[in-house]
Amino acid sequence: MLIRFTVENFLSFHQRTEFNTIAFDEDSNLHHVVCHHLPQVRNLLRTSVIYGANASGKSNLVKAMAFAKNFIVEGIEKHKNIKVHPFKLNPECSHKPSRFEFEFCCAEKAYAYGFVVEKTRILEEWLFDISSDKEISVFERREKLIGFNYAHVFFDNISGEDKQRLEFEAQGTRDNLLFLTNCQERNIIRFNIIYKWFRETLIVIFPDSKNQPLVLLGKINEDFFNQILSFFDFNIKRIHIEQINLEQNKEIPNEIKEKIKADFPYGQNKTQFISLSDFNYVIQEDRHGDLKISEMMAVKQDSSGQEIFFKLSEESDGTRRIIDLIPMLMALYKNDAVVVIDEAERSLHALLTRKLFDLFLNNEHFKGSSSQLIASTHEVTLLNLKKYFRKDEIWFVEKDETGQSVLYSLAGSDVDKLDLVKGYFSGRFGAIPFIADVHELGWRE
Repeated sequence: MLIRFTVENFLSFHQRTEFNTIAFDEDSNLHHVVCHHLPQVRNLLRTSVIYGANASGKSNLVKAMAFAKNFIVEGIEKHKNIKVHPFKLNPECSHKPSRFEFEFCCAEKAYAYGFVVEKTRILEEWLFDISSDKEISVFERREKLIGFNYAHVFFDNISGEDKQRLEFEAQGTRDNLLFLTNCQERNIIRFNIIYKWFRETLIVIFPDSKNQPLVLLGKINEDFFNQILSFFDFNIKRIHIEQINLEQNKEIPNEIKEKIKADFPYGQNKTQFISLSDFNYVIQEDRHGDLKISEMMAVKQDSSGQEIFFKLSEESDGTRRIIDLIPMLMALYKNDAVVVIDEAERSLHALLTRKLFDLFLNNEHFKGSSSQLIASTHEVTLLNLKKYFRKDEIWFVEKDETGQSVLYSLAGSDVDKLDLVKGYFSGRFGAIPFIADVHELGWRE
């Protein structure tokens, strides 16, 4: 589970800004809270929603998480510049580095991993064990120097040869590459659980993502898909997965076909679900190691009860959006996933957005999950403390007078008797757009 994310000097975030999922002391919706036994980890929330005006910085918070995740997982080629985006409205920031840090629970422990980066190099990188009352360093990097705490359990039973290789790889880590990423590339497995948390547990979804592997699954569970579609009442009887030939498929560009073949996790008995334009595909490996690609179709009944097959491209934007999100729901259901969605309501009716959160928070199949669903949204009808969220699950973003984004939550605030929707629209919490009166625009007939 994600405990805390901090970002500094990136896009609209100038000063160090913190988002966290720490539960405040309140009695409402206790099933939204996951209790932890670790001394340094308080009870954590299963969900959070982030509100703000257009251009306030909601999406930039998600982009900051996505940038850090992708930089960790994908790395960067030699001699390439790092595509970091400092805060632009203060000229001094263009010469300052950007900072990212995640605190998270993983394998029954808690860790803090982060880095400080500028255009051409990593200035700092660190991994701390924060499971106990005292934070314990695992490794720390200061530019080219990387130091290890060999007393930590990460290095149990390390041989002299392994220690020599670890320090050799540390010295050889490129200026523009994270040591954690270099370990993965060089097959140093001691930090695999940390790397895999970013690669597999943290899932970031944007509204216009194309060719995005939403999740990797053991297999596609058609019953789960059908139950979800029934829950949202799309008049779809079931889904049908129809195998097609990858090489002969005309909707998938050749460069994406090559990327699919290059990135697929061969030999792991996994299935990949991707969305591409108006199409949804399931990719599987057969017993010979070749890839099979299947297209998902919707099955409905006509007035006589006969089954009729529809391509998903023939369905509404809302139906396709929910189908895009079903693999994400499967990850939330099956795994300890942290899913971050930008603009959760995109292409969805207000009732569907509410049902999405209702399914995750209140359905019996999800209640025991330690997964988290974090989303930015404009859907104000969710601001109902009695029906949907706790105060500590509601966050707001707004721009201050310097143009930087400021992030804050309702945790601990005295708003229990307030109509939050009215309060939000009246500007009580900020985070709403300033819209001039039409008569002030100076237009003439």
